[in-house]
Amino acid sequence: MQTVACFGDSLIYGFPFGPRISWLAEAEKLTGDKFLNYGVCGDCTDDILSRLKTMFLPAHIKHILFLGGANDIIQMRPQKFILEDLDKTLRYCQSKNFDLGIVLPLVTAESRLNEYILPLRDVISARFAERTLLLDLQPAVGLTAAELKDAYLDGVHPTAAVYRAMGTYAAPLLKNWLEKDNSK
Repeated sequence: MQTVACFGDSLIYGFPFGPRISWLAEAEKLTGDKFLNYGVCGDCTDDILSRLKTMFLPAHIKHILFLGGANDIIQMRPQKFILEDLDKTLRYCQSKNFDLGIVLPLVTAESRLNEYILPLRDVISARFAERTLLLDLQPAVGLTAAELKDAYLDGVHPTAAVYRAMGTYAAPLLKNWLEKDNSK
């Protein structure tokens, strides 16, 4: 069993249900690994990075998951700041010998948000694909307008069923990441 420290916003936390209904809780059940939930609602990528740097983590932690970006967009932070925060996160993790996984921001049911989220997902993918694990949970959520409408309670926060689907989708990908890293 391995332990992963998971930093992010409300989508790590599992809002509005809480950590026990998060996608991480579902992945934990399915993998047998431990996913520490350090999600904070409303956090931007700079907030998440700051918490990562200041949080005392148990010595056995070797893996970090990072999910952020949507709140930055809502707060009108430029994309370049988000990318700089992700670069800093990767450098920090490398300096501490953590294996970083970046969870791509989810496409929402809000088309105006998606005008910024879709290009951000593309840039993150292009910039980090060769450097770290990228975890795209969108297939568990869906992409059509009807799927997105049904997936979210308020346009941006998943239903309990979708959180479970995200965890089910993520579990084998995370297990593979942890096993691959463990065989180094």
